This record gives sequence, structure tokens and C-alpha cells, in this order.
Amino acid sequence: MVCRFFIATAFIAALLSSPARAEGEKSLRVHWNKSSETDLATVVIGDYDASPESNYLIGAVYGYQYSDTLFTLPLEMTANLGVQYLDERGYQDDGYGVTAYIKAHYRWELPWTDKQVRLGLGEGLSYVTRIPMSEVRDFAKKDGAKSEKLMNYLEWSIDLPLRQFEPLHGLFQGGAIEEASVGFLVWHRSSVFGLFSETGGGVNFMGFSFEAQF
Repeated sequence: MVCRFFIATAFIAALLSSPARAEGEKSLRVHWNKSSETDLATVVIGDYDASPESNYLIGAVYGYQYSDTLFTLPLEMTANLGVQYLDERGYQDDGYGVTAYIKAHYRWELPWTDKQVRLGLGEGLSYVTRIPMSEVRDFAKKDGAKSEKLMNYLEWSIDLPLRQFEPLHGLFQGGAIEEASVGFLVWHRSSVFGLFSETGGGVNFMGFSFEAQF
């Protein structure tokens, strides 16, 4: 518990440090994700195996870009705060969640085209009012182990910016929205091999998102 407290304190301090308060682009992302049995090693390539519970979450994330680079690397860095509603489909009472994380973004130009996709990888903390049933079951398989409400959070995304398509240019003229993207997003909670709980375990929620940058 003490270890988890210090990790949480250090992370919050990083979000509130002076670089994170610099002027930068803001964003709002909404997403829908369904629980999956797929291992994280293959989930990033779109492999999907639905969980028996078929529970899902709906979330919204506010992001703040505080740097265009990471140690001179071309990685856009954002600080993010998200909220989630977790629908347990009658297996238990529904729950709510909060995530706080830092995310790196890389713009990759697709080979033989002039179009880009935006790859993102986030790391931080997740707290839920009720542990998702699919996560409870994953831990219970390990000699009846239990998960925790506060866990490590990892987010992986791939977005397709829409402004790069000429027919959509009119959507961004004269408005507050500078860019919009549609994408695929993985929402992942885990104990980091037992750091946040008595044993290793976690859960993946896979789905789609829409992000507006302003």
C-alpha cells in the first residue's frame, strides 16, 4: 500500500509540474470499449476475443499537450484526465472510473502515401468504484486472488486525423475545432506483475474513439 501511495503521489506531481502548465493544444476524446480476453501482446494488432461477461465502458478524456518533443524525439506529450462509466450488464452493480496518465503520440506517414496516422501510448493510474467483473474473474483464476480498485493504467491508440482529407476541410473552417480524429483504443488495467495487488493480472477493454482538438 505504501508503494502504491508513493507511485500515485509521484505521478500526480508530474502532471502538476510547471512544464505541464505551459500553453498548448487541448483535446476532448469520447470512447466506447468492450471487455476482451485478448492478451495485451496481441491486442495492439486488433486481435479480439470477447469476454464471457461482454461488459463495456463509455468514457471521456480531457487532454493537454505540454510538449512537442520528448528528449528531442518527435513525440507529442499530453497530460490526460479521463472518466468512465462501466456497464456490468447485470453481473453486478455498474461502476465508475477515473484515469490520470501521460501519453506520447507519434505521427507516422503511411508508406507510398501522403496520409498520416497518429500512434499513442499512455501510462498512468486507474481507479474504479467497483472492479469490473471480467477483471475479478481474471484474478480469481489465480488461486482466488483479488484485484484492487487502484491499478496501473495503460492506453494504446491509433487515430486517423480527418483534416488531411480535402473533402472534410470545410468542417474546420471558422470553428473552434482545429483537428478531429477517429480511432481504435485499448483501455488496460493491470497490477504490473503484482505491484498493485497480491498477484499479476488485469483486463483489456477494446473499442473506438472520436477526438476533437482545439
